[in-house]
Amino acid sequence: MFLERVCVATDGSDLAVQAAQMAALLARSGAGRMFAVSVAQPHFSMPERSAAMPDAQAEFLRAHEAAQSHLDTVLRIAQAAGVSCETAAPLSSTPGPEIVRIAEEQGCDLIVMGTHGPNDANRLFAGSVAQYVLANSTVPVMLLRVPREASQPEFGDRPAS
Repeated sequence: MFLERVCVATDGSDLAVQAAQMAALLARSGAGRMFAVSVAQPHFSMPERSAAMPDAQAEFLRAHEAAQSHLDTVLRIAQAAGVSCETAAPLSSTPGPEIVRIAEEQGCDLIVMGTHGPNDANRLFAGSVAQYVLANSTVPVMLLRVPREASQPEFGDRPAS
């Protein structure tokens, strides 16, 4: 499969940086084009009665600046690999659908992203963005994850049968 354009989704985590490095490597082996997406996710909470109401404009700005910072990191990785890279930072509280939409609209051949996977603290929701993208994308998806510390399998001194 020849890769014309590789999409990388980033949330700024160390794993997302590794995904960007993998995407750049894959793009370099193809047409040398990447498209990076970082969804700007505003976070709001209800204030205490005595607290001031949240400043929506400031929160939108914070979310956009964070997404742009993540994209700047991917741009540096792409540039170092000699790969062209376009970017998008859509505003949404649900990143999965935005990642799928953008990858499909941009004609990407592959989506590369990290997945943190479930953990003891959050078994139901952790990794849900990657799960959404994997389940709903018409574009093939490559998920990278941090290998779990696993013990080596035990092979007993059983005689061969």
